[in-house]
Amino acid sequence: VPVRDLRVLYGLKHRHFDGFVRHHVPHAHEYFVPMTLLIAEDGDQDPGLRQLLARASATANILME
Repeated sequence: VPVRDLRVLYGLKHRHFDGFVRHHVPHAHEYFVPMTLLIAEDGDQDPGLRQLLARASATANILME
């Protein structure tokens, strides 16, 4: 049975990110990150972003026996 898997990572400006975090709940396939973190020079080394991406990956959602 074919199953589609979709995940979306949104990069938001801080003013939009702060407002969204306070007033919305994302869907299960949506992830939101401040844009400044995504474009930071060492952003790929940020532990929080690395954890988020690890949890958002398709392999993190496979039940292993």
